[in-house]
Order: sequence, then C-alpha cells, then structure tokens
Amino acid sequence: MKFVKYIIIFFAFAALSSCEVNDYVQPTDLPEATQIGKQTFGVKINDLIWTPFQKYKSTSNYKPVPVVWGRMQGETLRLTVTNQKTRESISLMVDKVKGEGTYQFMTYFPKNAIEFTPYASVYQRCVGTDCGQYPIAQNAENEIVITHFDPIQKIYSGTFKITFQNKDNPAETFSFKDGRFDVKGE
Repeated sequence: MKFVKYIIIFFAFAALSSCEVNDYVQPTDLPEATQIGKQTFGVKINDLIWTPFQKYKSTSNYKPVPVVWGRMQGETLRLTVTNQKTRESISLMVDKVKGEGTYQFMTYFPKNAIEFTPYASVYQRCVGTDCGQYPIAQNAENEIVITHFDPIQKIYSGTFKITFQNKDNPAETFSFKDGRFDVKGE
C-alpha cells in the first residue's frame, strides 16, 4: 500500500512540476469587443480594468481549468470567469434568453435548485485569507445586452453593467461597468 502511495505522490509531483507559470500583467485595456467566440471577457471594477488570468500554461501532462467558461442550459446563459492571480471569480446567470436583446442577471437560484450558494450571480474575491461572496446589489445596475446569440455554434457575446455588494456591509460595493464578453460555450 505504501508503494502505491509513493507512486501517486511521485506522479502528482511530476505533473505539477512540469507546469509552467504564466506571468501576470495588469491589463491596460479591455479586450476588443468581438462576436466570434474568442473566449474573452473584461470589465471595469470600480474603474479598474479586470480580465481573467490563467496561472498555469497547458502542457501534455496538465490541462488547467478554463478561466472563461460559458454554456446555455435550456434558456439560461451561464458565464463563469476567474483570475487566478488576483483570486477573484465572477459567476453570471441570465434566465429566459431567447436571443439578442436586453436582460437582467439572475439574483437568486430557484428554491428547488441544488447549488452551493443561493446566489445565481455572484462576485467572489479573496484578500489574504479573507474570502467573500458579493451578491447583486438591490436597486442598483443590473443589465446585460446580448449582441450576438448563436446557439448552433454556441457563441454568445455582449456587454453588461452590474453592481455587487457585501451582504454583511451594504456600503461596500463593486461597480462593474463597460463589461464585455465573447464566449464559445460548451
């Protein structure tokens, strides 16, 4: 049994040590607004530019989790993006999507949903060891404009603005403006 344990540890170490780390560069511009499924996402959070970031390069031994992910599930568009350097993620859901047009992000999952959080759209960030979830602020900006909707090729593009707030300290808000995305979904 110990032999198997050592073999597993060896292969895990070999896989992780073969990973190359990408260098993080603070973005100076939002990504270009495209509609071809480029897997791009960008937004100004409290006027600072934020884009996803993949910490590890993909190798033959290691395929990192994608930092831009999208999918249509029935009539619900799901977008999830992460920045592994700043330890932030954004999960956005839009319900009853029929095509191009203006919608609002879902605030809560339906009561019968089996999810890890009650919030359908949430901004998550960690500062040091303090991690928090920030739901959509009530009576604040919450708009997504889907500018390209192609369920055959699974390409979804658009712009958005939304405000999140600390549920325990409503004065702490994160204003997302000039958001854009161009996702090729699963």
